[in-house]
Amino acid sequence: MENTIEYEVLPCANVPAGLPRQRLEVLSPVWQGEMLLLEYPDGSIHTLRGLSGPEPGEPCRLRIFWTRHHPHGPPVVLAIGGGHGLQVRNLSDPDAPAQGRAFLALAESLIPWEVLEVIGPAPSGKEREILLLV
Repeated sequence: MENTIEYEVLPCANVPAGLPRQRLEVLSPVWQGEMLLLEYPDGSIHTLRGLSGPEPGEPCRLRIFWTRHHPHGPPVVLAIGGGHGLQVRNLSDPDAPAQGRAFLALAESLIPWEVLEVIGPAPSGKEREILLLV
């Protein structure tokens, strides 16, 4: 299992501001796939794809894993794509334009079973010791 992933999104049509290079701590195995379907509580279904390569970007593998924003923070599930980020499409509204994202944090309730089978449940964190002053 990788300990860190370096991830950067170049400024592009999909993510105009881009995302500076990040070093992401990896707390689980990494799920990889071409596309992911996300079903929201309201019944809408969205596709999530990674984009990379020359403009406007070509599909690339998604990577989904548990990480933390900082060493003492809670674990979160992060979805990342390639050098052009992620593309999110709302299949329930064919007229809605695709949305570009540098990354997407997924609520546990939205994580599909096939992803959870690979990344597992939220890792137990380094428990902070609570000191009581008497």
